[in-house]
Amino acid sequence: MQAILAAFLLIMSAGMVSAASTPPNVLYIFTDDQSVRTVGCYPDAYPWVKTPNIDALAAKGVRFHNVYMAAYCVPSRVSFLTGNLPHAARGAFTGAKLDTAALAQEEKEHPLWPRRLRENGYRTGIIGKWHVNPRPPAVGLDWDTAIHWTSDAETFGGYYHGQKVSINGATPVDLGGYSVDRHTDLAVDFIKDKAAGDKPWLLWLCYCGVHKPVEPAERHQGALAAVGPIPQPTSLTHREGKPAYIRDLPTPRWDRVESQIRQYHECVMAIDENVGRLMRTLEESGQLENTVVVFAADQGIAYGQHALIGKKDAPYDAALRGPLIFRWPGHYAENAVSYEPVNQTDVVRTLHEITGLKPLETMDGMSLVPLLKTPTAVLPRDAMLLTNVQNTMGGDIPRMMERTRRFIQKGGKGLDAMYDWTMIRSGRYKYVAYAGEDREEEVYDLKTDPEELVNLAASPEHKPLLNELRKKAAAELRKTQSGFDGGHYIDFFPLLRAQENR
Repeated sequence: MQAILAAFLLIMSAGMVSAASTPPNVLYIFTDDQSVRTVGCYPDAYPWVKTPNIDALAAKGVRFHNVYMAAYCVPSRVSFLTGNLPHAARGAFTGAKLDTAALAQEEKEHPLWPRRLRENGYRTGIIGKWHVNPRPPAVGLDWDTAIHWTSDAETFGGYYHGQKVSINGATPVDLGGYSVDRHTDLAVDFIKDKAAGDKPWLLWLCYCGVHKPVEPAERHQGALAAVGPIPQPTSLTHREGKPAYIRDLPTPRWDRVESQIRQYHECVMAIDENVGRLMRTLEESGQLENTVVVFAADQGIAYGQHALIGKKDAPYDAALRGPLIFRWPGHYAENAVSYEPVNQTDVVRTLHEITGLKPLETMDGMSLVPLLKTPTAVLPRDAMLLTNVQNTMGGDIPRMMERTRRFIQKGGKGLDAMYDWTMIRSGRYKYVAYAGEDREEEVYDLKTDPEELVNLAASPEHKPLLNELRKKAAAELRKTQSGFDGGHYIDFFPLLRAQENR
């Protein structure tokens, strides 16, 4: 009898271990061009910003302060889908849609990581903005559910109104309504449908807000008309020591920028409301306790800082930093902040650990799980690396470099005269190296100079620091693969190459 009882308890114990070790669901809410200035729980936010639902995620989770997901929309999405920094992602990610044969070959040679997640027992879904035009979501390979929109104006409509979506590869149909609301409707249906299932799920919910043209929901239009005045950033006009492409930008009238900022923040209000809807759906469907909720943006955006008006992809915090929040009470810290610099590939590594999936050796980044459990911890790396290939990846990178070179040679100015850059965050310092023969560099002490007004790269007393940061940047970049054949991305950076040879 005792033997039977012992066997029964052993079986029950095994069952309990199995149940307890069941991996969680993942809801990854992914917005577009959303700065930390728009989220109330971030100290960067304007005092009149109200985002109670997003703030509630942070109150029950870990908020990351120094987040550099990517520098541009498509590369940020590619980094999520591949786990590689933009320069290191191999495949076709921009341009026209591949024909049937080429698409099949692309999916075979460069599979996306959600495919392995499906093979590992997860249900996967993508809803909303896709934006990787050459290869639409592969239903039955990477995704169980794919309801996607892409910014092809002729067939898919606009960012906020008149959208068409393709449902699991079918001919696009009218979405109807305001896109942020409608994408949430579809996500609510997905969550409810999965409540009765026996498999965990991952949903990547990609809102189109708050990308240009910024269009608040009708119910929010004019809601912030009375706020202000909005302070003008010092960096709008203080651009000494910056590269030529920044110095050459015109200075706009600030009252016009203020109007754009108000409209931009009105657009965020719908996102916050819909975050609340999603959380209520998880709770009502009985899935809240076993769902990791991640809230992030593809990158930030500047409105006036460094004379960038509604622009991203320059290597400044005001243009790059977006929100990142992980919520899973009882498993991760609550109402906590991590100040470790992180990027999109770190998020992918984290999702691999959360879901029990083994990352590929070619993937970049580090898991953030140690920080989710102990937010004051630090990651075991000398520097966090970020690269900007603008909107060009894979085999097109060398051609883009050549186009930029010719544009500058012909006297071109402004953002189109910006070369690709490599950036690291190491401790209190940021280092930026630009490609090309001009060999421009930037160094900022973000502790004493958070607005990045004083470039230390040309300071003789900071020469030892400059050399140290160059060395770290070269080492971090060399660790990565390159997204094109016949060379490595570091080859376009003479100063970093020279550092390697010392």
